Amino acid sequence: MTSARYPTFVDGTLHAPGAGAVSTDDQGFQLGLAVFDTLLHEDGCRYFEEAHLARLEAGARALGIAWPLRWDLPETLARYCEALGPRECALRITVTRGVPAHGATLVVGARDVVPPPPEGVVVAVERGAKVACDPLENVKSTNRLRNVLAREAAQRAGAWEALLASDEGDVLEGTVSNVWALVDGLVVTPPEERGALAGVMRGELLAELSDAGIAHRVARLELADLARAAEVWLSNTTGRVIPVVEVQGVAARLPGPRGELARDLARRMRQREARYRAARLGRR
Repeated sequence: MTSARYPTFVDGTLHAPGAGAVSTDDQGFQLGLAVFDTLLHEDGCRYFEEAHLARLEAGARALGIAWPLRWDLPETLARYCEALGPRECALRITVTRGVPAHGATLVVGARDVVPPPPEGVVVAVERGAKVACDPLENVKSTNRLRNVLAREAAQRAGAWEALLASDEGDVLEGTVSNVWALVDGLVVTPPEERGALAGVMRGELLAELSDAGIAHRVARLELADLARAAEVWLSNTTGRVIPVVEVQGVAARLPGPRGELARDLARRMRQREARYRAARLGRR
């Protein structure tokens, strides 16, 4: 199926699909000095926009990208979504360091949302893929080479996603997701200090676990933990809660969407999104 094409916003101007231009002198193009974030636009709402923009700003500052930008980001997103009309999509914001002495470049685009398989996903493990405790691991930059190649290798091996393990052996995250496991009755997800990205959906799930009084811990997650986990799932902005049915070579016959906790959390996140949408649209 051919994906829909979307217009692109570049430095204050809305362009037809494929027509926007970024200078070849842009340091994002030349050196990868750029950050990005992806928001879900659905039911007329950009979910958890404030958290996404806060993470974008933190990443930009970490890479020496001048902040604040010349553009008001919430206003820009509102204009862009108005131009899109009632389309459900994933919005991508990219901010680069730009051409030297000319300031940052801002690009906003969109793509169709492709939901994960409803029957649950198989994941592979990419060992030694990340450097434990390296602060750059927490920046959502456009330098995605490792992630892209790891996921492509996983998909060639019949998996949907690759889990990235550190050079010290612990599992940190997926290439496009955060990872969770139910181990001995306790929900465990890796800490940012080890190199896990501060996923926005991860943050919402942690808040929901606390609100619901569900026992959880942000702690180092080993392959041995996955091997004995009762449930494993992933999370990201567009897929929300993504149940895992197998970790190749580590854990087979996981319950996937039949897992009671993953199913309950998926329901809770839908309710959390509904509350956010009602509050956001009520402020207009």
